[in-house]
Amino acid sequence: MTPPIVLAEPEKAAKPVAAPKLRFDDPARIKELIAKGKHRNLVGNLWETHGQLQFDLLIAAGMLPKHRVLDLGCGCLRAGVKIAAYLEENHYYGIDPRLPLLNIGFSQELRRIKLSRDNLFCSSIYEHGRLEPETIDYGLCISVLTHSEFNHIRIMLENSAKYFKPKAKLFVSFLELPEGEPFTPAYTNAAQTRSFGSKPQFHYYLRDMEYAAQGTGWTPHYVGDWNEPNGQALIRYEKI
Repeated sequence: MTPPIVLAEPEKAAKPVAAPKLRFDDPARIKELIAKGKHRNLVGNLWETHGQLQFDLLIAAGMLPKHRVLDLGCGCLRAGVKIAAYLEENHYYGIDPRLPLLNIGFSQELRRIKLSRDNLFCSSIYEHGRLEPETIDYGLCISVLTHSEFNHIRIMLENSAKYFKPKAKLFVSFLELPEGEPFTPAYTNAAQTRSFGSKPQFHYYLRDMEYAAQGTGWTPHYVGDWNEPNGQALIRYEKI
């Protein structure tokens, strides 16, 4: 007698696991640290030195008080405090996706600086609803792309371009992966910063940063090292 054929039960599909919220984008953690007066911790370490580094970068590039500056991913204004104090009144603008950080930055960090709250806009796609086209002379996007997937580089360049005057400069930092290194595995740079191809902190080849600018209205110019403590490289985009 032929034994019955027993069919194996179909394997149950594993329940999808939600991706964990990143620490810089965790609403509960943001609320907790703001309540403790530790909002500066939410934009990385080295508040004073990193803010000064960005300010010095713009000064070296030719920034004057009459110019207007757009800070993409401005957080709670680590660089914005120094830049807004230097510029003429209401010449500093910021965009960040975390409204609580914008609010605490405005109320706590800008207490002695005159700046309209309207100059700070909450957006996750680098749109500023109160900024006129071709207004900006200089821009920053520092320590943002380390936690941004590739498509967001293009979104940042494409959506912000309209705010910049022709020949305006936008300085963007990124963790550079040297050519010849495999993209997916972890990489540790000379500053001992560890980066990845598939999760934060993200790294990119220089050619990725150049490719992202195609068709967005920007021309890329590699700067490289700028003494950033975590070893981030710098690229300058110039508005066509």
